[in-house]
Order: sequence, then structure tokens, then C-alpha cells
Amino acid sequence: MNLYSAAAGMDRLERLALGTSPIHRLHPRAKLLITGVYVVTVISFPSQNVSGLIPFLLYPAILMSLSGTPYRPLLGRLLTALPFALMGGVSNLFFIPETAFYLGAFRVSIGMVSLASILLKTLLTVFGVLLLIATTSFTDISRQLSLLGMPKILNLQLVMTYRYIAVLLGEARRMVTAYSLRAPLHQGIAMKDMGSFLGQLILRSFDRSERVYHAMQCRGFDGVYRGTGPQGFRPADYGYTLGLGITMGAFRFFNFSVFLGRLMWDAL
Repeated sequence: MNLYSAAAGMDRLERLALGTSPIHRLHPRAKLLITGVYVVTVISFPSQNVSGLIPFLLYPAILMSLSGTPYRPLLGRLLTALPFALMGGVSNLFFIPETAFYLGAFRVSIGMVSLASILLKTLLTVFGVLLLIATTSFTDISRQLSLLGMPKILNLQLVMTYRYIAVLLGEARRMVTAYSLRAPLHQGIAMKDMGSFLGQLILRSFDRSERVYHAMQCRGFDGVYRGTGPQGFRPADYGYTLGLGITMGAFRFFNFSVFLGRLMWDAL
């Protein structure tokens, strides 16, 4: 992914959050709480429990359908997270070689099951967080985190990091364009020039951050990043929070995949 596509991708997520679907109209705190419950519930499964995670695929599938969120931009961001999960789980193939079960003549080890669990957990949690960002503006998310008691300095760091990644990408993009005009025969940045390029990028970033900060002070910024949004829960927000919270709790403590599998086996 180059600088141009990275900047365009961030802008697309921002525009997706401006939708008018029923999911977009829900209270930001309801969506934030359910996303937190979803991520914690998925992570809490044992490393060898893959079947229990399968029902949780319904959450991103249904929300993407109701909110009209396209799959492609989210899948693109998921692909950047899967290699890290793969590197973290592939060692289990060697350290946990004991047999878990057989699929015909094929032996499935506990390490294979654990790797599948790690990859599925990564897919579910990343999709859950991306859906939150794609259906809720980051300003609303920040405001709800502040109301839920997140320390001001951490909240401000989170918002500024998210907001000004695009500024950093813009500076880097302009520098890459200037470099390519001065060295048209090079494909990308030559390794011998990478050190000075990164140094100049840091200096330009410091200078840009100073100008941004002074502009914010002129507009009355006092260290609190304020946003606007709905003030109270509506019946739909309560229903969404309670309904999904109870459903996720049921999925966590009752393995519906095994139950349905036994029903299908008995029917056959």
C-alpha cells in the first residue's frame, strides 16, 4: 500500500461514518460498549476453541448489511493485520504437535487448532473495530471515551494520532513527489537517500505540528478535544445494547456450533 492509497483509505473510512443507516443513527456509546463487549468476549475464548467463535461471524456480517458498509475497504485493512497474527501463531505448529483429532486420514494437531483460533480471533476483532470506525465518527468515539472516564491526556493522544496520521502522510506524499521529480529514473526512494528523507520528514512534521498547535490555540483550544453528538439513549439504543450484550453472553457460554452440528448429525 503506497502513500496515496493509504491517505485515500483513511478518507474513505471517514466518509463511511457519515452514513444515515439505522446503525449509523444509533448512539455512539451503545456502539462503543457493544464493540468492547464483542472484542473482550472473542478474546476470552480458549486457544483451542474454534467452533465457539463461529457464531460471532454473524455480528460483522449483519452489521455490514444493515449499515451498507462495503466489504472491500475493510478487507484491505484486515490483510495488514493477518500477517502479524500468522507470525504469532505459526510457532504453535512446532511447539504443540500433539494430536487434537483426525479428519479422515489427516491428523490435525493442537497447534493447528490454536493457529486457526488466533487467525479467526484476529479477523473478528479487527472487523469489529473497523465497523465501529466505519459507522461512527472518531470525534463521537473520543467524546464517549471521555464520558466513560478515559484520562484526558490518553484521549487527546488517541485523537491527535488518528487525526494527524493523514497530515503526516500528506507531508510524506509531497516529499515523495518532489523526490521523484528530481530523480525520475529511481523507483521509489533510493536506500542511500532514505536517511536524509526520514530526517527531513521528522523536521517537517515538527514544524507542521507547531503551526497546527498555534492555530488550535487561536481558536480556543484548551487541551480538551470537544465534540457534539446525541446526549441520551433512546429505546433503540437500549434494545441494541441489551439485545446484543445478552446474545454475545449466550454465545460465549453455550456452544451453538456444537449443538447445531449434533442436531444435523441426528437428522442425517
